[in-house]
Amino acid sequence: MTQSQGNPRTAAIVLNWRAAADTVQCVLSAARLDHENLDIIVCDNASGDGSFEAIRAGLAEQLPALNQARADRGMRPFVLDALEDAALATPLRGDDATRRLWVVQTGRNGGYAAGNNAGARLALAEPDVEYVWILNNDTLVERDALTRLLERMAQDPAIGICGAKVVYLEKPDVVQSLGGGRFLRGRARCELLGKGTSVDAPVDAAAIEAQLSYVNGAAALVRRTLIETVGYMDEGYFLYWEEIDWAVRAAGRFRLGYCDAAKVYHRVGMSIGTSDEGQSSMLSDFYLTRSKFRFLRRHYPGLVVLALPNLTRAVVRELRAGRRARARNLLLAAAGGRYSPG
Repeated sequence: MTQSQGNPRTAAIVLNWRAAADTVQCVLSAARLDHENLDIIVCDNASGDGSFEAIRAGLAEQLPALNQARADRGMRPFVLDALEDAALATPLRGDDATRRLWVVQTGRNGGYAAGNNAGARLALAEPDVEYVWILNNDTLVERDALTRLLERMAQDPAIGICGAKVVYLEKPDVVQSLGGGRFLRGRARCELLGKGTSVDAPVDAAAIEAQLSYVNGAAALVRRTLIETVGYMDEGYFLYWEEIDWAVRAAGRFRLGYCDAAKVYHRVGMSIGTSDEGQSSMLSDFYLTRSKFRFLRRHYPGLVVLALPNLTRAVVRELRAGRRARARNLLLAAAGGRYSPG
């Protein structure tokens, strides 16, 4: 096995939006992984609340102890850099005796796809980086999670994006998703695979892979060649549905993978105000609806009509509850309009 095969250089991308404390914990979790050949890039989407400075300070405080622990394990130390303009960043290369830990200011809140794309572009400017690992900033990872995902990718070069077993951080015995989800054409909607099942329940990984329509973007390991072939995530999706758009664009050239041995803990939807228990913010409802109709019009225009009854019911429900602004924003979203908070 070559050095690259056994220890491929990987860059973890962690996107922040006004959640510095969560982001620091996520980065520290990733920095303690078993996989040694790892760079970490934190992208702040112009939070405007001091997040950039808080993340930089929080990581600087932890860096000496973190690097001592890495030295004790025979790992290269991280070098922390803060970059206030992503466009001016140089590639990750440098002293091969170190790995990079970057905190980057993207300069705008362009959404999930734009922020992660900014990090991925910085990572892939270094030709030695073979994989990009997109991690939500409200996740924590098991120490061997990345190692297991890389092993699965090595087993099947056709896999372009590989997902993990994602469990709820607050309920670690309950699964949020096995790899990701599937698209139900007859209902024009998506559902997560394995959601609500026991973390210890037997899983047929091959059967999960056969059902996957997309990989959960909370923890998605992406092969460099997929990005070079298919392109980056579509930044027209500010939030939601960008993962399945990416997967549909890659279909026929790459397939989706699942690694049951890779475990990631997820605190769901903190920055946008959503949860998996029926609660959602007006903003999250807007982007869910807008992105869904964007996806359908782009890839399955004949299915748009199937999404209209649910939209109608949601609008009527909001009107009956006296929530006119929510009803108006659902209609704006379906039409591809702009969010109107008033």
